[in-house]
Amino acid sequence: MSFLASVGCGVARVFSKTEEPKLDEVWLYDYLLSHEEIKKHLKFGSFHVIDFHMEYDKGLENPLFPQFNTSSARMFNTDTNTTTGVMKLGDVETGSIVTINFKTMPYSANQFSYSDPFLVYDMTAEVNNNGNIEVFHLIKSEDVLGTKKIFVPLF
Repeated sequence: MSFLASVGCGVARVFSKTEEPKLDEVWLYDYLLSHEEIKKHLKFGSFHVIDFHMEYDKGLENPLFPQFNTSSARMFNTDTNTTTGVMKLGDVETGSIVTINFKTMPYSANQFSYSDPFLVYDMTAEVNNNGNIEVFHLIKSEDVLGTKKIFVPLF
């Protein structure tokens, strides 16, 4: 019985790392449209996605997450399960192009269960409106990581 449980955990771990990472786009759009500066450049119903790319970060060497420096975390993980992504949005009404750069981490509100989608811990927005470029730091990593901890899978 324990053999089957071990095999089941191994198979689940392999499948969880083979699918593409995803971001809750509804949350992202709501967040952007509620930000005072960004909503001047993105109007509900008139913006569209131009480009989207998100991938897992490689390796365990991330100074923001010392939790992966333990021997048990290194034994069960080959990376930190964090992601880096970019989304480019264009707005028809304002003529603006907004590039969102974000970083996510696995997060669990409960110590023992993993939650998906990932928690965004760092986000910047670069707004290009007719050649006038502005950069906004929407979510700062030091603010998020001061209150929330990364979920480290140990199975």
